[in-house]
Amino acid sequence: MKVLECRTIDIAPTISQLLKVPMVPPSGRVIPEIEEYAKERGCKRAVIIVVDSLGYSLYWHLSTVMKNLHELAEKGLLLKCRSPANITSPAIASIFTGYLPEEHKIYSTADIYAETTKDSENPKLKSIMEWAYRAGMKVAAVIETEGAESFRGRIKDFYGVPNSEDILDYDRRITEYALQSLREKPDILAVHLRALDRYSHRVETWEEMKTAAKAIDKNLEDIFRNAEKGTIFFICGDHAVHGGKKWLKNATHEEIKNHEDNYVALIVGCC
Repeated sequence: MKVLECRTIDIAPTISQLLKVPMVPPSGRVIPEIEEYAKERGCKRAVIIVVDSLGYSLYWHLSTVMKNLHELAEKGLLLKCRSPANITSPAIASIFTGYLPEEHKIYSTADIYAETTKDSENPKLKSIMEWAYRAGMKVAAVIETEGAESFRGRIKDFYGVPNSEDILDYDRRITEYALQSLREKPDILAVHLRALDRYSHRVETWEEMKTAAKAIDKNLEDIFRNAEKGTIFFICGDHAVHGGKKWLKNATHEEIKNHEDNYVALIVGCC
């Protein structure tokens, strides 16, 4: 099977092309295979779900327990997607804007506020959600509280969940807000699930990692089931899994290379 490759900065311009969202063309490029897939199925809405730490090789290790995600991949597209950053803030900023970190200059949550106040019209700081909102489309974002607040004055509907030691409960609360948002039929919804990342830092065994993976998969199932027909999903990791040696001690040469090159999984599918 030929593995399609792309970059995370290609996601925003691809959504822009599919939904006809006017935006200043970023550094990323439209992914033709996704464009063709979506056109064939008449996709009219998009949901972006960032699954923190879902590296490309990690996806394959967990695909047997992430059955809903794997089913979406089998019916849709699985891409090997290169991320330009190995920490969350710059990586997600690149997914949402289509620019590299050295262009958007978002390296931490605090940078979002600093850079935004410097120049609110800088296209490199505008997410695909903001471009869509400016075009009169209905958009929503569901992320951690501090990140959500950065959308104040930039989009109308955003929901923040405070950081929590109980990351499974945190992700469930994120999912509940996502389900609430879907009832409003947004053109674009962005969601960030974090359990895999937190577990990668704190646990020691694959069985424990599978607990997080199963919880995320259940959340994805609920989101899939509540989306309007004609919705295209972009389920994407932001960076390769942390905790390197712990998760790579029995890895193949290819898995190690995928990790070193910071490849994440991008699963695209329509409901």
